Amino acid sequence: MSVKPGERVGVVGENGSGKSTLLRLLAGVERPDDGEVTLADDTGYLRQTLDLPPDHTVQQAVEAALAGLRAMERRIRELESALTDDVMAEYGELLTAYELRGGYEADARVDKAFHGLGLSRVGRDRPLSSLSGGERARLGLACVLAAAPRVLLLDEPTNHLDESALTWLEARLRERRGTVVVVSHDRVFLDRVATAVLEVEHGSITRFGGGYTGFLTAKAAARARWEQSYAAWCEEVRQVRDYAATTAHRVAAGRVMRDNNKMAYDRNAGRVQSSVASRVRNAHERLRRLEADPVPRPPAPLRFHGTFTPTPDLPATPNTPPSAPGQTPNAAPEPTAGHQPGTQRACDAAPEFIPGHRPGAQRTCDAAAPEHSPGRRPGAEGAPDTTREPTPSRQPTPSHQPASGHAPALSHAPAPSHAPASGHAPAPSPAPASGYAPGVRRAPDAGRELGLGHQRAGHGHAAGYDRAAEHGYTGAHDRAQARVLVELRDVRVGDRLHVPSLTLEAGDRLLVRGANGAGKSTLLQALAEHAQVRVGHLPQEATFDPDLTVLDAYRHNHGYADEQRAALLSTGLFKPPTLDQKVGTLSVGQRRRLALARLLAQEYDLLLLDEPTNHLSPVLAEEIEEALDDYRGGLVVVSHDRALIRRFRGTEITLAGGRIC
Repeated sequence: MSVKPGERVGVVGENGSGKSTLLRLLAGVERPDDGEVTLADDTGYLRQTLDLPPDHTVQQAVEAALAGLRAMERRIRELESALTDDVMAEYGELLTAYELRGGYEADARVDKAFHGLGLSRVGRDRPLSSLSGGERARLGLACVLAAAPRVLLLDEPTNHLDESALTWLEARLRERRGTVVVVSHDRVFLDRVATAVLEVEHGSITRFGGGYTGFLTAKAAARARWEQSYAAWCEEVRQVRDYAATTAHRVAAGRVMRDNNKMAYDRNAGRVQSSVASRVRNAHERLRRLEADPVPRPPAPLRFHGTFTPTPDLPATPNTPPSAPGQTPNAAPEPTAGHQPGTQRACDAAPEFIPGHRPGAQRTCDAAAPEHSPGRRPGAEGAPDTTREPTPSRQPTPSHQPASGHAPALSHAPAPSHAPASGHAPAPSPAPASGYAPGVRRAPDAGRELGLGHQRAGHGHAAGYDRAAEHGYTGAHDRAQARVLVELRDVRVGDRLHVPSLTLEAGDRLLVRGANGAGKSTLLQALAEHAQVRVGHLPQEATFDPDLTVLDAYRHNHGYADEQRAALLSTGLFKPPTLDQKVGTLSVGQRRRLALARLLAQEYDLLLLDEPTNHLSPVLAEEIEEALDDYRGGLVVVSHDRALIRRFRGTEITLAGGRIC
C-alpha cells in the first residue's frame, strides 16, 4: 500500500483488526517482522492516549510537539549571527523549510487549536494529571495540529469531541495541504474528510477510491457479486444433480432388436451402457468438485425481531415465556422447507463474513434460501407473523401526523395518579412506515404509581424478558393495557435521575441525547426495570463470563449447540474459528458483536440501545441503522453517533443533570 502526497486516507475496520498497528508502522514507532516501510521525514503521530509524564504541564506538552520547529528556529538564529558564504546555502534551505512548515504562525496555530477544540480555559501551567481523559486527548490533538507536519497520522481523533470541535477539525483537515492518514469510526467525519478509504480486515488491506461514499458503493457492488456467485453455484449444483439422476441415463440407444442384427445389438448395447456409466461418473465427479469448493452463503441482513400489535383474537402475550436465543417465541424451530433434519444440502455452506456484506440485499439462491416474509425468521416454518396489519377496529391514522412515530408522552411535572379514560385522547398514529407499528393508540391511563422495582435475574447484556408475565397480566383488559410498553411516574435514582412522567407506547421511537454523566444510561435502566413487556437491553459495557466460549455465551444454556452455531454464523458477525474462542480473549468490538448477536436472536416489544454503534466498523453500523429502520416495536436509543442521529426518525429528547430538558 502507499499514500500519495496531499491525500487524505481514512482507515476503517473492526476493533483489533490492525488499524493502530498500521499507523505505528507508518509512523516508524513499530518495525515490521518482514517487508519494507518507507517513511516521510516529517511525520506527526497522534496516539489514542497522550504519551507524556503526568507531572508535565500543558505548556511543556505544547513545547514537546513544537520541538522540531523550535530547533529550526535556534539554528536559524545561530546562522544569522555569523552569515558567511559557507553557511548561506544551509541558511536559505533552512529558512525555506521553516516558512513552508509555517514556523512563524506556530504559536498562533496553538491558540487557534486550543480555542477550536474547547481548551481555551485550560491554563498552560496546569499539570497533565489534573486534566480529564477528554481534555488530555484534545490537548494531544491540538499539539500535533499546531506542529503542522507534512504527514499527519491520527488515531481516533474524533473521540471526546463535541459537535463544534468536530466541525472545526473537519475544516482544518480539509484545508491543509499535507498528507493525512486517519483511523476513525465516525462515518460523518470520514465522509467529509477522506478522499480514499483503506479497510483493514483479516490481516489484509483493501483500498477504495471515491471517499467514504465510494467505499460504501464498492462494498454494495461486492455484496451483489457475492450473491450472484452463490446463486450461480447453487444453480450449477442443481443442474449437475438433475443431469446425474436423469439425463445421463437417457443416452442408451433403446433400439428394437431385429432378426438381422442380433449379434450387433449385444455388442452395441455393451458400448452404450459403458458410455452411460462414464457420463454418470463424470457428473458425480463434477458434483464432488463443486461441493468440495462451495461459494459461502452471504449472511442475511441483520434484523431485530419483534413487534407490538396486540389484537383481541390473539392470545395474551404476557403469559408467553421468553424464547431461547435463535428461536422464535411460541414456535418450535422447524427445518427449512425441503430439507430433512440431519442431512447436509449442497447450498448449506457455512456463512462467512467477507468484504461486500451490505444490508438490504435478499438471498438469491431460492433452492437453498427460500424467500421469507418480514417478521418470519429464515429457516423457521410456522413462526408467528409479527407484521400483521391492524384490525378494522383500530382508529384510522390522521394524515397530519409525521411518519416517524407518535411522540412519547412527556411531562416535566408529576402526572396525576388517576385520569378518566374519557379524558385521555387517543394518540394519533402515523401512516405505516419503516420501523413503526401502525394502528395503535394510547391506552387509558391506569393511574398506577410505578416506583423503581427490582431487576429480574437474567437481565443485562441483551437479555430479554417478559415484564407483564412477572406481574401476571392476562385477559382482554390486559391486552388493552399492554399498548403502553412502559410508564415512569416520579421516578428517582439518587441524584442521577428524576423523571416526573414518561410513557412509551407501541410504535414510539425515542432518541436520548445529552452530555456524559447526564443520566442517559440510568434512564435506560429505569425503563428496563419498569417495562411491562419483553425488553431487549443493550448496555454500553456488556459483561460475560470470560471462561465461556463465544458459542456458549451466545447460547446461554438454551437450544442445541449445532442449531445455535448455525444461527450465530448466519448473522455474519463471527467467523467459524472464533466461535470456540474464549470470551476473555475477545477485543472490545468483538464483545460488542456478541452482545448484539444475542439481541438479534430473540423477539422484543421494546428495544433499549445504549450507544449501539460504539466499537463497530462503519459497515456494521450502517447495517444496524437499516435494521432499526425495519424494526416495528418500541425503540429507545442513546447515541452520540452523528450519522445515526441524522438518520433517526422519531422523537428526540435531551437529558441534563438527570432531568429531561
